[in-house]
Amino acid sequence: MCSLDELGYPETMAASGFEQEFAQHGVQWQHIVGDVQRLDRALARWHVSGSSFLTSGRDISRAEFDDFRDFYVLRALTLLWHPDKDVMRVVPISLWVDDGRVISYAAEPVEAFSQARKRLSDNPDWVVSPTRLVYYLLDELMTALFPFLDGLNERIARLEDEVFRSSRPGRVERRIFRLKREALRARRALASMRDAIAQLVRHWTTRSPHDPFYYMELYDHMIRHFDTVDTYRELVNSVLDLHLSNVNNRLNEIVKALTLVTTVLLPASLMAGLYGMNFDYIPLKHNHYGFFVVIAIICAISLAVYWIFRRRKWL
Repeated sequence: MCSLDELGYPETMAASGFEQEFAQHGVQWQHIVGDVQRLDRALARWHVSGSSFLTSGRDISRAEFDDFRDFYVLRALTLLWHPDKDVMRVVPISLWVDDGRVISYAAEPVEAFSQARKRLSDNPDWVVSPTRLVYYLLDELMTALFPFLDGLNERIARLEDEVFRSSRPGRVERRIFRLKREALRARRALASMRDAIAQLVRHWTTRSPHDPFYYMELYDHMIRHFDTVDTYRELVNSVLDLHLSNVNNRLNEIVKALTLVTTVLLPASLMAGLYGMNFDYIPLKHNHYGFFVVIAIICAISLAVYWIFRRRKWL
């Protein structure tokens, strides 16, 4: 295996990409970061333009697989969270593969490929073919999805706590709908990854019938990730139902309290209305203690109503 210096690339060039050669099995891997012109030069051997794959108006949040005569192209995705935000970032990674070379491209540095490079540098015998190299790259991308899924789980847990603690239901609803939208985006992205990897596995089994265990393991990992994000999406819906139920419970408590207060004060309102009528004769109208008697009656009736409510545990 050759180092960067042996290949003619200085170490400072690693920021924009790197090249590795697994000489024992004749496999070359060139990774390019953000330099489209360099990608075009690398793809010149196949007489294709890398920029046509990157700027053809396709949805970069979807994975794809295309099989050509001399090579195949796979667009994979890695998902990241913005720091301290409930907003997801989709970073597409494109791979061009033929019988002896793998060219990968990403618009920004991808931690999974740095991990894959270190892992394969320590174990060069693992790369027995371009197919096996692509398998290890995709396996690192699958592993890199775990922090994203853990972040989604943590955000759901924080939302559940906020549903019970927050006194601003409008703010909670906005966060729930934003996270629900991001979970749906993640599900859509992973669904496209699942379909693209299924096509890749079918391509591998028709071209290279060896190591079917590795192929199906990669597809199984993708299925588990898709099922996990689908479960989390259902959990977000459950948090929304919990929030709406909590809001309804609070509203019911408010209405209950207002109804009980109105009922307790109803005797006072009734007595005040009766003694406010302009009749010549009203009981106790000319009695020296009439006002105090009426107030005592009102208090007695209100206390009796309050006692009944407490007895029935309505308060």
